Amino acid sequence: MRKLFKMTYAIGFCLLFMSCVSTNRNRYLKNGKVLTGDYTNYEKGYTLKIPDTWVGFLDTHSQFAYKPKISINQKPYIVVRVMNESTLKVDDNISNLEEFTNAYVKNIVAKNVNPNLNVSYQEHNLYKKYSVVSYKTSFLGNNYTSLAISFYYNSKPFRISYFAQKDEFANYVEDFTSMLETFRITE
Repeated sequence: MRKLFKMTYAIGFCLLFMSCVSTNRNRYLKNGKVLTGDYTNYEKGYTLKIPDTWVGFLDTHSQFAYKPKISINQKPYIVVRVMNESTLKVDDNISNLEEFTNAYVKNIVAKNVNPNLNVSYQEHNLYKKYSVVSYKTSFLGNNYTSLAISFYYNSKPFRISYFAQKDEFANYVEDFTSMLETFRITE
């Protein structure tokens, strides 16, 4: 009886896992939830102003993110996500921006073939040094470009990522830049 339970549990887990990654069609926001109004309950440890043409939403995995209103129920797939220490998987041994960025780059390289990866460091007037990581990836037959800005401020990691279909990336990079300029870490 116990063996049957374990097998049933294992099969159920595999089916659940496969349903998230094996579909060959885009889900857009069919299973997610568009949010309106004040996003402060979802913005954990930061504030950010989004353009009027964007909206906050919970994706199919209940993670808070932003996307253009035009792409809510249709292509293209575009998303901006802010991650902090509660949503990032950060090794306890990481204690600075370079280690934080290197761990991210290592993860990208492990998951992507020829990601055309670029890493640079720049200065922010409030949060000092930050990293910029850009790379290409593809899955489910689509090509994507990703741009991630990483901060390591007061021993806390933050990453703002802009992820878009390759042919749409340039169309929304200005919106992402305006969002980045309004990003503030809250204490």
